[in-house]
Amino acid sequence: MGWMPSIKAKLLTLLLLTIFSVLAVVGTLLSIGVERFHREETLEVFAAAQRSLRLELENRQGLLVQAANRLAADELLQNSLHQISLRGSQAGSNPRALDGEKKRIAVELARGGGSTQQALLAALDGAGQLVAFGRADGNSVAVGLLAFDAAGMPVPSLQDPSHPSRWRPGAVGEEIKFMAQRGRQALPAMTLVRTPRGLMLLASAPVFRLDGVGEERGAEGIEREPGEGRERPVGRILVGQVLGEEFLTQIARYTPIRFGLLFQGGDALGEVAGAALQGLNLTRSAPLLADGDDLRQGWQELPAHFLKLLSLPLSDGETAYPVLVLEKEAVNKQIHQTLRVLLLVLLASAALVIPMGLAVANRAITRPVVNLVESVDLVKEGRYEQLPGAPEGRGEFARLFSSLKDMADTIRSREEQLRLWAKVLEQSREAIFVTDEASRILLVNRAFVAITGYAPEEALGQTPKFLQSGRHDAEFYRAMWQSLRSNGHWQGELWDRAKDGRIYPQWVAITAVADEPGVVTNYIAIFSDLTEHKAAQERIQFLAQHDSLTELPNRLLLQDRLAMAVAVAARDGHQVGVLFVDLDRFKTINDSLGHTVGDELIKEATRRLKDAVRESDTVARLGGDEFIVVLHRIRQAEDAGHVADGILAHLAQPFSVAGQELRVTASIGISLFPSDGEDAEGLIKNADTAMFHAKERGRNNYQFFRREMNAKAGERLALENALRGAVARHEFVLFYQPQVEIRSGRVIGAEALIRWQREEGFVSPADFIPLAEETGCILEIGDWVLREACRQQQVWDEAWPARGLRPVPVAVNLSALQFRQKLFRETLLDILAEHPLPAGRIELELTESIVMEDPEQVETLLDSLKQAGLRLSIDDFGTGYSSLSYLKRFPLDKLKIDASFVRNIVNDSADLAIVHAVVSLGHSLGLRVVAEGVEGPAELQILHGMGCDVAQGYYFSRPVPAAEFEAWLASYAPQRMVGSLTVGA
Repeated sequence: MGWMPSIKAKLLTLLLLTIFSVLAVVGTLLSIGVERFHREETLEVFAAAQRSLRLELENRQGLLVQAANRLAADELLQNSLHQISLRGSQAGSNPRALDGEKKRIAVELARGGGSTQQALLAALDGAGQLVAFGRADGNSVAVGLLAFDAAGMPVPSLQDPSHPSRWRPGAVGEEIKFMAQRGRQALPAMTLVRTPRGLMLLASAPVFRLDGVGEERGAEGIEREPGEGRERPVGRILVGQVLGEEFLTQIARYTPIRFGLLFQGGDALGEVAGAALQGLNLTRSAPLLADGDDLRQGWQELPAHFLKLLSLPLSDGETAYPVLVLEKEAVNKQIHQTLRVLLLVLLASAALVIPMGLAVANRAITRPVVNLVESVDLVKEGRYEQLPGAPEGRGEFARLFSSLKDMADTIRSREEQLRLWAKVLEQSREAIFVTDEASRILLVNRAFVAITGYAPEEALGQTPKFLQSGRHDAEFYRAMWQSLRSNGHWQGELWDRAKDGRIYPQWVAITAVADEPGVVTNYIAIFSDLTEHKAAQERIQFLAQHDSLTELPNRLLLQDRLAMAVAVAARDGHQVGVLFVDLDRFKTINDSLGHTVGDELIKEATRRLKDAVRESDTVARLGGDEFIVVLHRIRQAEDAGHVADGILAHLAQPFSVAGQELRVTASIGISLFPSDGEDAEGLIKNADTAMFHAKERGRNNYQFFRREMNAKAGERLALENALRGAVARHEFVLFYQPQVEIRSGRVIGAEALIRWQREEGFVSPADFIPLAEETGCILEIGDWVLREACRQQQVWDEAWPARGLRPVPVAVNLSALQFRQKLFRETLLDILAEHPLPAGRIELELTESIVMEDPEQVETLLDSLKQAGLRLSIDDFGTGYSSLSYLKRFPLDKLKIDASFVRNIVNDSADLAIVHAVVSLGHSLGLRVVAEGVEGPAELQILHGMGCDVAQGYYFSRPVPAAEFEAWLASYAPQRMVGSLTVGA
């Protein structure tokens, strides 16, 4: 241990030498750096001063130009200068005649230039003669004018500040005279010129006046040239500002830089013009004041000063030289002050570092040993976070402590990994258990407990056999263990039994864990419960083959079951029946009461269909209101008929849906295997054909397929194909049926009814209108009807007045499909724009099912149609479902009673009561009531007695083409109802 003091002494000596060497080097570098820093900072100060000078000049120039332009735009000033320019500023024989105009100009100078700081104002007439002048100090303006006496000598007058109406003799300042002299020359908007006091910023703005158009003689009889309203100059406004000693002093207030101004010839301005400029090299190129990119350009260093010389071109060709000066003494003082501070900092640092170094050296040997012993104890106790930091250096103690620290970090890292894996194991959603080599369970996680139901203490020590469900045989487990021994892992689907007895599927992955020699020490099993996954798969599979609303087999499953039934029937020699069931008028209910009610009705109909057939039969839904019933193993056709009767009976019972009682019937088509088809597709197609025949026979019945029905279906297909091109071939025509006011007998309107005229004759609307609705052709046809009705109205408007006929409104029927189109309103308005008509000439007839599909949206649409000038009516009232609470909100004009009620009012008391109730309802809603299907005087008299407003029917006229309608109207003699008699009007 005797050598330790010498080592300590060496360390102390080395430490002291190092500290002093570093201090010396740092001090030298700091001295150089400080001087360079302050010089660069001085350049920045000069650059900032240059920017301040430039910005101040630009700001003042902008203010002066604004003031000049503002005064030049003053209309009063323009007018006064115009008068002076017309008559001459001396006014000939009456030199004082223009003093009033000059005073007004002076007043305008005071008003418009008062906000300009330290500005000189001058107004010149068109000849360049000074008219008025002023001096602004920012708060007020002292103004004057230049009048002339009888001898033509100028007589300046100044306004008395305390009595603005008084003017007293005065003098024109030298600066004003200088400005006026410069103003007689052509000046740009801003000039910079030299004056005896320094520099002057001079803003110039010409004053223009717009001559009157065609004006030949103005006031005072002065002749003016005729013109087209052109501008001509009538004078000029000058706004100037002198930049002298005050300006240089002002911009130097916030900077250590002093400013001066040199001129060619040696003249100088400013407090720096003395000794500071001695030795100044004027031959060096001076940068423009506006340039500021190069901080050293124009920079000069004189014995006692730093100086920057700039150039400022003047308008008269001269150049002024702004000079920026900073005393070297001020910069050197800052440098010395900074160096003193740094020296004190270095000395203070040395005073701190030397004792600290001694303390470190003193602890370099003894303290590391103590720290090492304490650190070993901390590692042993697992208190890794309390380990001290490693000592500096690369000695034996440092390396030893570093190795100890690395070992502690490795141990801690492994422990943290073990804790992390334990947390992952516990928080995993998959169940995990670990066994030993004998398959005894050593560890289970939380998910294992949740899935199996066994607590950890119930599972630990057992083998996984206690979970077996019995669904797998011994061969299954033998193959599993064979894979584990051969490959070290196995995975697959396994069924186990939970504690509550539930058997559940799971996906299991088992891995064997071996030590370095390759001996298996543990098995790790990870599994997840597949119960929900399998249920979801089964649900997806079910939905792929079943209707989501009714859970009936869909078309895909139907095809499969029907094909199987046909195959079995062909093998066993029996029949299969296929019933195509279509609910009658379901679309009306769905459109009127909404899709929610429609869905509930479909579900209730499904329950009744299933009740009407055997469990062995199949009920499937094709979509919408169409169902297929497959009857397996029937002996004869009558069996299918009996089932169809049962279905009709079940569906005939009232439906209670959403608090409403509904009645629904069905049309059923029946096809049989093997007589009506040999495969599923053919049987369904033929049953569909038979169903359409059932609808044609009035609905609520069933029809067996017959071969001749295919011919009818072919005719329907041919009719559909012909219908698609009928509009383009101009095969449609409009017929018109009059509408007569019952009380007066006057024709108050007509209904436009479409007719299809083919080469082989007319096609009944009952044949092609439903087909057009089904195929979507009704959209094109409906637009054609609207366009043709509007066009015919325009034709009648041109022709009828000459014949003494009065045009009447025309009613057009709208289809539900047409009304539901998103662009229906825009299409309708486009048609009306193509054929402009007076408001109220087109009436739209809508059915109850249309307006009740979405009442809120329909109300908005009807309001917009009403605002467009259209009349609105409800057609075939009483045949659908409607809500009075909505009807009273709609902007309707008429209510039309369906002809099926009107035709029998003479003999049928029920129809009579219905018509009477509808008339009363319509009047209570403020609507006019139209009765359709009036075919005789008896019906007309009854309707008159009820107070019905309008009648329409064959009693007056059948629907006729436009020409015949015009002829009928010309020959029609209005009749009015008196009591029970019809009398010519």
